[in-house]
Amino acid sequence: MAPQVDLSQWADLPVMATKSLKSRLPTTISRSTILIVVSLISTWIFATVLVPQVKPTITSQIDEARQRLPSVSIDWAPNDDPRKNYNTSKVALIIEPEPLPLLVPLILHMIAVVPPDWRFVFIGSKKSVYTVGREYGIQLQQGLGKIDLMRLPSPWSIKTEEDLNRLYTDSRFYNEFLPGVEWLLTFDSESILCANAQSSLNDWLDYTWAGAARADVKAFAGYGKLSLRRVSAIQQVLGFQKRYNNTDQEDIWFGKRLYILPDAKLANLTNEVFSVQNNVTEKPMGYHALGRGRGLDKEVWGNVETRKAALEYCPEMHMILDMKLEKERCPPDTQG
Repeated sequence: MAPQVDLSQWADLPVMATKSLKSRLPTTISRSTILIVVSLISTWIFATVLVPQVKPTITSQIDEARQRLPSVSIDWAPNDDPRKNYNTSKVALIIEPEPLPLLVPLILHMIAVVPPDWRFVFIGSKKSVYTVGREYGIQLQQGLGKIDLMRLPSPWSIKTEEDLNRLYTDSRFYNEFLPGVEWLLTFDSESILCANAQSSLNDWLDYTWAGAARADVKAFAGYGKLSLRRVSAIQQVLGFQKRYNNTDQEDIWFGKRLYILPDAKLANLTNEVFSVQNNVTEKPMGYHALGRGRGLDKEVWGNVETRKAALEYCPEMHMILDMKLEKERCPPDTQG
């Protein structure tokens, strides 16, 4: 504890100084002059005598108060990665080199219907990445760590269908750009998941591969761009098989090999339907409209009731279909 200072001895100092000055100075000196002189003397005494004695007491009290304050640490550059809030083993992937207007609403719709623990990756060209990345809704999802936008470095290419076939059948693609991913949902600008689907994407995680079925191949329903894939099984196949360029499409190529892979669980026509292309069934998880609808089987989709049922169940299909305006209809084309 700092020593106590007795200031009583200085209390009468200004009065005594004033009387002394009055008695010694000429009577012609004004009162204001005397007050100025006294204030200067008082200031000098305060600065040279009182402050040095009082300063230790004040300093000790400030130090005691400072010690009682809680310690505060501010990290101006936090290293928290928002992507840690999601399951890094689950990724929904879309690859599109063309800057299509439907990409942003399609991606935002898929983000809304896919379970919240999944992350998204968009791979595109310079133009398509710019088209997607400039929209506020995508920027918001980027800030939340929900989606990454990327361009593949040379020599990777995504310009043609054959480029994509080579990409998906190259183990380096998974190792370099999708590290740690086990479940991969692939979709494109011609495919979509339905908000009215009765099952969740996570209900399919025990499957090795699930996609669209073909009427002529009942044992494997994994075709089309909308499919759920197990990356560990893909890597297992690529460990002993290599696809020759310009041969089977990658989904067909994988289907032939996964069918004979031990312990592989493949979706088939007897299971609940994951996606629909031409083998129409009720209430699938989603649809793959080949060629924006122009590449679908006309014998199947030419039926008005089939189209009506699909669009009523999954109205978001309108986003991926080349739809006609009413004024564009020809006279015979009067039904849905």
